[in-house]
Amino acid sequence: MPSTQFRRIRCGFAARGLAVLFTVLAATAARAQTVGFVYVAPDATMQATFAPASIDTSLAQGYSAVLVTAANQAAMLAVASPHMRHTFSALQPGQPFRARVDRMLRINGGLTDLLIVLTDDRSGLSEGHTGIFVASRIAGKLAVWPAATVAPAAANRYRGVIRAGELAANLFQAKPGAWLAWESVLLHESLHTQFVGEKTRWGSISIVYGGDGKHYVSEIAGEQENPLEEGLGTFFGMTHNDPNGLADLSNFFARDDERYFIESRSVLAGTAEAWNAPHREEDHPLTELSPDQRTGRYAWRYYRWRDVPAFFILFSESTSMALHGYFWKHVNGNRDQALAMIEASSGAMAFDRRKRFPMYDVNRLALQLESFAATADGRAARAAGRLTSSMFPFALLDLITHFGMSEDEFRRNYEMEHPDRQPLAYQQYWGHRARIQELVREHLDASPMRWDEAVTAVHGYFQQAPTLLTPP
Repeated sequence: MPSTQFRRIRCGFAARGLAVLFTVLAATAARAQTVGFVYVAPDATMQATFAPASIDTSLAQGYSAVLVTAANQAAMLAVASPHMRHTFSALQPGQPFRARVDRMLRINGGLTDLLIVLTDDRSGLSEGHTGIFVASRIAGKLAVWPAATVAPAAANRYRGVIRAGELAANLFQAKPGAWLAWESVLLHESLHTQFVGEKTRWGSISIVYGGDGKHYVSEIAGEQENPLEEGLGTFFGMTHNDPNGLADLSNFFARDDERYFIESRSVLAGTAEAWNAPHREEDHPLTELSPDQRTGRYAWRYYRWRDVPAFFILFSESTSMALHGYFWKHVNGNRDQALAMIEASSGAMAFDRRKRFPMYDVNRLALQLESFAATADGRAARAAGRLTSSMFPFALLDLITHFGMSEDEFRRNYEMEHPDRQPLAYQQYWGHRARIQELVREHLDASPMRWDEAVTAVHGYFQQAPTLLTPP
């Protein structure tokens, strides 16, 4: 999981070279879902290693690319940078990490064919000529930053691309989990290849993330849809880099300082209720903005959790991380089952941006809990004291938003997402709301907050027999 200020950014799909490589991949692959690899390195290395006709020079200035095949794989591995070689090996069929990625690629029904672009960027990219790559400074060099895109292809299939680089892979070795931390980033990016179709109402993802076009765990962004997707991707990475991911999540939510922020050049800066909530303000350098924006003032306002109007907490990717992370940690005492439920909920949102909202997600999770409760396995879990009530997802989102919405406001925002079915939990939850607020009061009044204890108390309450709901 990234730290509070860790950024992930994505770029547009357009790249002539990738289109060519996808054409080659499609011509050599079966109709079923494919995972292919492209290797990118400085021109001199590639020209000395591969046949000239196989090289593509259009992806970035000073670098050449080749589609990895059975015929040239050994040559690629002989010259590959260390972390890219390891990444390639870990992603081969039959390897544990490849099995984890394959599971991710089933979220949208296996409709995305994937290219993973592995780049030896140790020489650094050329300023202004980064081609298909999102670039970031690492160790003083312009490096390939992990990023993913997805675009339609023919016959109701999609083309996903994950870009990865040696310098970023090396950077993650210093984070908790080391290699697992790097693989968790690749899982995060694989989620982006599953959420297809329109990505944002604004026409540009950079608008969602404010003036710098970057997004952060603690940012209150311009809409709910993309933060939900980003937080969900980070959650899937957390499940791989366990227990480090959950520990970071708990540490973030325990903080009682000004841990959220809004940029002065952002959608929500124009929303008085959010922008003018109690805050402190800091100037940020104009160099974080594109050259054409470097006039005037650029600032961030920082907010404590309780001071953010509850509705706007839905606009932070940390909310999606917590909703899924604590669901996975607690539900039915079975993390594998909880993960499968989250994957199913993700699949329900994969094709339509208008379903990518925390409230819709809660609806899908609650319905699955009720369906499970009605099965023989659900009855056994109830008898063993392991069954979780379908009211838990509602309570969890209510807790994450500090119970700050009235019942009418919560219902209004939930119903705006037009779920096609209602769980019993939706009507029953409100009779328990005051009780769980009282259960967690002392935990939330502590400093630092005892966040894990608060979530555990809420979950324990929703394992009691009177709270368990089974549809007729």
